[in-house]
Amino acid sequence: MSPTSTSSHSSEPLPILLANTVSIARGRVEDALADPSKVNGWVGTTGEQFALFPPPSSTEHIDESDAVRLVSLRDAVRRLAAEKTRDPRTLGQSPVTDVATATSILNASAALGSVWPELQWHGPEAFRRDVWADGTYVDALTTIIARQTMELMTSPQWDRLRPCLAPGCAYFFVKDHLRRQWCAAACGNRARVARHAQRHSTD
Repeated sequence: MSPTSTSSHSSEPLPILLANTVSIARGRVEDALADPSKVNGWVGTTGEQFALFPPPSSTEHIDESDAVRLVSLRDAVRRLAAEKTRDPRTLGQSPVTDVATATSILNASAALGSVWPELQWHGPEAFRRDVWADGTYVDALTTIIARQTMELMTSPQWDRLRPCLAPGCAYFFVKDHLRRQWCAAACGNRARVARHAQRHSTD
Protein backbone atom coordinates (compact mmCIF):
# COMPACT_ATOMS: atom_id res chain seq x y z
CA MET A 1 0.00 0.00 0.00
CA SER A 2 1.38 3.41 -0.98
CA PRO A 3 0.48 6.76 0.57
CA THR A 4 -0.73 9.64 -1.52
CA SER A 5 -1.78 13.22 -0.91
CA THR A 6 -4.26 15.35 -2.83
CA SER A 7 -2.47 18.68 -2.38
CA SER A 8 -1.79 20.71 -5.53
CA HIS A 9 1.03 23.07 -6.41
CA SER A 10 0.02 23.69 -10.02
CA SER A 11 -1.86 26.59 -11.54
CA GLU A 12 -4.27 24.18 -13.22
CA PRO A 13 -6.30 21.38 -11.62
CA LEU A 14 -4.86 17.91 -12.10
CA PRO A 15 -7.61 16.79 -14.55
CA ILE A 16 -6.74 19.75 -16.80
CA LEU A 17 -3.05 18.88 -16.64
CA LEU A 18 -3.98 15.39 -17.82
CA ALA A 19 -6.11 16.85 -20.62
CA ASN A 20 -3.18 19.03 -21.61
CA THR A 21 -0.95 16.08 -22.43
CA VAL A 22 -2.15 16.65 -26.01
CA SER A 23 -0.29 19.51 -27.69
CA ILE A 24 0.39 20.96 -31.14
CA ALA A 25 3.91 21.32 -32.55
CA ARG A 26 4.52 22.68 -36.06
CA GLY A 27 0.93 21.96 -36.98
CA ARG A 28 1.02 18.34 -35.82
CA VAL A 29 -0.65 16.78 -32.79
CA GLU A 30 1.76 15.42 -30.18
CA ASP A 31 0.76 13.05 -27.40
CA ALA A 32 2.79 13.12 -24.18
CA LEU A 33 1.23 9.74 -23.28
CA ALA A 34 1.83 8.05 -26.63
CA ASP A 35 3.40 4.90 -25.15
CA PRO A 36 3.91 3.28 -21.73
CA SER A 37 7.39 4.78 -21.29
CA LYS A 38 5.96 8.28 -21.73
CA VAL A 39 3.13 7.43 -19.34
CA ASN A 40 5.77 6.29 -16.86
CA GLY A 41 7.53 9.66 -17.11
CA TRP A 42 4.32 11.67 -16.79
CA VAL A 43 3.06 9.65 -13.83
CA GLY A 44 6.40 10.01 -12.07
CA THR A 45 6.62 13.76 -12.67
CA THR A 46 2.99 14.35 -11.75
CA GLY A 47 3.16 12.19 -8.66
CA GLU A 48 6.22 14.11 -7.48
CA GLN A 49 4.71 17.52 -8.29
CA PHE A 50 1.41 16.79 -6.54
CA ALA A 51 2.90 14.53 -3.84
CA LEU A 52 0.53 11.81 -5.04
CA PHE A 53 2.91 8.94 -5.70
CA PRO A 54 6.65 8.38 -5.51
CA PRO A 55 8.24 8.36 -8.96
CA PRO A 56 8.25 4.83 -10.40
CA SER A 57 11.55 3.02 -10.07
CA SER A 58 13.61 2.33 -13.18
CA THR A 59 12.74 -1.35 -12.87
CA GLU A 60 9.00 -0.79 -12.45
CA HIS A 61 7.01 -1.78 -15.52
CA ILE A 62 3.86 0.04 -16.60
CA ASP A 63 1.52 -2.40 -18.28
CA GLU A 64 0.12 -1.25 -21.62
CA SER A 65 -3.42 -1.78 -20.34
CA ASP A 66 -2.71 0.60 -17.41
CA ALA A 67 -1.49 3.20 -19.87
CA VAL A 68 -4.56 2.72 -22.08
CA ARG A 69 -6.89 3.34 -19.13
CA LEU A 70 -5.13 6.60 -18.23
CA VAL A 71 -5.19 7.76 -21.85
CA SER A 72 -8.88 6.84 -22.13
CA LEU A 73 -9.60 9.03 -19.11
CA ARG A 74 -7.55 11.83 -20.68
CA ASP A 75 -9.59 11.61 -23.88
CA ALA A 76 -12.85 11.59 -21.91
CA VAL A 77 -11.82 14.71 -19.99
CA ARG A 78 -10.92 16.44 -23.25
CA ARG A 79 -14.34 15.60 -24.73
CA LEU A 80 -16.16 16.88 -21.63
CA ALA A 81 -14.03 20.03 -21.61
CA ALA A 82 -14.61 20.61 -25.34
CA GLU A 83 -18.36 20.25 -24.93
CA LYS A 84 -18.43 22.57 -21.93
CA THR A 85 -16.39 25.29 -23.67
CA ARG A 86 -17.81 24.78 -27.19
CA ASP A 87 -14.21 24.37 -28.29
CA PRO A 88 -13.91 25.47 -31.95
CA ARG A 89 -10.46 23.97 -32.49
CA THR A 90 -10.06 21.07 -34.89
CA LEU A 91 -6.51 19.88 -34.15
CA GLY A 92 -6.19 17.78 -31.03
CA GLN A 93 -9.86 16.85 -30.81
CA SER A 94 -10.63 13.93 -28.54
CA PRO A 95 -11.28 10.56 -30.20
CA VAL A 96 -14.17 10.22 -27.72
CA THR A 97 -17.00 11.60 -29.81
CA ASP A 98 -19.85 12.15 -27.36
CA VAL A 99 -20.61 13.09 -23.77
CA ALA A 100 -22.33 9.79 -22.95
CA THR A 101 -19.21 7.78 -23.81
CA ALA A 102 -16.98 10.24 -21.96
CA THR A 103 -19.21 9.97 -18.90
CA SER A 104 -19.06 6.17 -18.97
CA ILE A 105 -15.26 6.27 -19.15
CA LEU A 106 -15.12 8.77 -16.29
CA ASN A 107 -17.37 6.66 -14.07
CA ALA A 108 -15.42 3.48 -14.83
CA SER A 109 -12.12 5.25 -14.17
CA ALA A 110 -13.35 6.52 -10.80
CA ALA A 111 -13.96 2.91 -9.73
CA LEU A 112 -10.68 1.45 -11.01
CA GLY A 113 -8.55 1.45 -7.89
CA SER A 114 -9.07 0.96 -4.18
CA VAL A 115 -8.31 4.49 -2.99
CA TRP A 116 -9.56 6.11 0.22
CA PRO A 117 -8.66 9.01 2.52
CA GLU A 118 -7.05 8.52 5.91
CA LEU A 119 -6.43 10.99 8.72
CA GLN A 120 -2.77 10.97 9.69
CA TRP A 121 -0.57 12.99 12.03
CA HIS A 122 2.71 14.81 11.69
CA GLY A 123 3.55 15.69 15.26
CA PRO A 124 0.55 17.68 16.58
CA GLU A 125 -0.72 18.50 13.06
CA ALA A 126 -3.46 16.41 11.45
CA PHE A 127 -3.62 16.02 7.70
CA ARG A 128 -5.55 13.99 5.14
CA ARG A 129 -3.66 11.54 2.96
CA ASP A 130 -5.04 9.18 0.34
CA VAL A 131 -3.88 5.57 0.39
CA TRP A 132 -4.37 2.84 -2.15
CA ALA A 133 -4.11 -0.92 -2.48
CA ASP A 134 -5.13 -3.81 -4.72
CA GLY A 135 -3.98 -2.42 -8.05
CA THR A 136 -1.24 -0.58 -9.85
CA TYR A 137 -0.20 2.96 -8.96
CA VAL A 138 -1.24 4.04 -12.49
CA ASP A 139 -4.77 2.80 -11.86
CA ALA A 140 -4.78 4.48 -8.45
CA LEU A 141 -3.70 7.75 -10.04
CA THR A 142 -6.31 7.32 -12.77
CA THR A 143 -8.96 6.81 -10.07
CA ILE A 144 -7.91 9.95 -8.20
CA ILE A 145 -7.90 12.07 -11.36
CA ALA A 146 -11.34 10.75 -12.37
CA ARG A 147 -12.77 11.64 -8.97
CA GLN A 148 -11.12 15.06 -9.10
CA THR A 149 -12.69 15.54 -12.55
CA MET A 150 -16.12 14.97 -11.04
CA GLU A 151 -15.35 17.47 -8.29
CA LEU A 152 -14.12 19.98 -10.88
CA MET A 153 -17.19 19.53 -13.08
CA THR A 154 -19.52 20.19 -10.16
CA SER A 155 -17.61 23.26 -8.95
CA PRO A 156 -17.64 26.93 -10.06
CA GLN A 157 -14.25 26.36 -11.72
CA TRP A 158 -15.92 24.33 -14.49
CA ASP A 159 -17.81 27.45 -15.59
CA ARG A 160 -14.48 29.25 -15.89
CA LEU A 161 -12.89 26.57 -18.09
CA ARG A 162 -11.66 27.87 -21.45
CA PRO A 163 -9.90 26.48 -24.54
CA CYS A 164 -6.70 28.34 -25.34
CA LEU A 165 -7.37 29.82 -28.78
CA ALA A 166 -3.81 30.96 -29.46
CA PRO A 167 -2.43 29.63 -32.76
CA GLY A 168 -1.15 26.08 -32.40
CA CYS A 169 -2.41 25.43 -28.87
CA ALA A 170 -4.56 22.48 -27.79
CA TYR A 171 -4.63 23.28 -24.07
CA PHE A 172 -7.48 24.12 -21.72
CA PHE A 173 -7.21 26.42 -18.72
CA VAL A 174 -9.32 27.70 -15.84
CA LYS A 175 -9.78 31.46 -16.22
CA ASP A 176 -8.65 32.59 -12.78
CA HIS A 177 -8.84 36.35 -13.38
CA LEU A 178 -10.88 38.57 -15.68
CA ARG A 179 -8.12 39.61 -18.06
CA ARG A 180 -6.69 36.16 -18.66
CA GLN A 181 -7.20 35.01 -22.25
CA TRP A 182 -4.53 32.35 -22.78
CA CYS A 183 -3.16 29.28 -21.04
CA ALA A 184 0.29 30.87 -20.78
CA ALA A 185 2.15 34.07 -21.62
CA ALA A 186 3.84 32.40 -24.59
CA CYS A 187 0.44 31.74 -26.16
CA GLY A 188 -0.54 35.36 -25.62
CA ASN A 189 2.63 36.45 -27.42
CA ARG A 190 1.90 34.10 -30.33
CA ALA A 191 -1.65 35.39 -30.61
CA ARG A 192 -0.47 39.02 -30.70
CA VAL A 193 2.15 38.22 -33.34
CA ALA A 194 -0.48 36.42 -35.44
CA ARG A 195 -2.90 39.35 -35.19
CA HIS A 196 -0.14 41.78 -36.12
CA ALA A 197 0.83 39.68 -39.15
CA GLN A 198 -2.81 39.39 -40.24
CA ARG A 199 -3.35 43.15 -40.03
CA HIS A 200 -0.27 43.83 -42.15
CA SER A 201 -1.24 41.18 -44.73
CA THR A 202 -4.52 42.98 -45.37
CA ASP A 203 -2.98 46.46 -45.66
